[in-house]
Amino acid sequence: MEVFSNQEQLRLFLQSILLGVGIGVVYDLLRAPRRVFGFGWAATAVCDALFWLVLLAALFEFNLLFAVGQSRYFVLAGVAGGAALYFQLISAVVLAVLEGVLRGIVRLIAGLCWLGRTIRQRWRQSPLVGKIRFFAKKFAKPSSIFRGKGIK
Repeated sequence: MEVFSNQEQLRLFLQSILLGVGIGVVYDLLRAPRRVFGFGWAATAVCDALFWLVLLAALFEFNLLFAVGQSRYFVLAGVAGGAALYFQLISAVVLAVLEGVLRGIVRLIAGLCWLGRTIRQRWRQSPLVGKIRFFAKKFAKPSSIFRGKGIK
């Protein structure tokens, strides 16, 4: 069993604070779409389950790699403190930016759909479309050469 010095334990505690900040960012990444799109209870449950899976995996990996597999309670305190700091200091800004980006993407997609509908309507009203249909009907008729041989 490896013994950590005080300096190594302080470094581990500071790293756990950074992990808590990262967990807060992941939570906001899942919270922003819920706020923009108004997810129902089922999608919210899926997002919550995904968050807890990410949290558990991150804590497990952190414990294995940095804490050498040893359970240390100050690591959990550091993660909780880092998340609390994140939510108190910068969560509102990050959440506003994420919501703005999502709303911008929604507006871009809506604009592209509107552009596609407009182009399709203009194309259908074009006189060129009538001429293309006229010639397409001429070529779409079966040829009389092949009718006698059973080919359509």
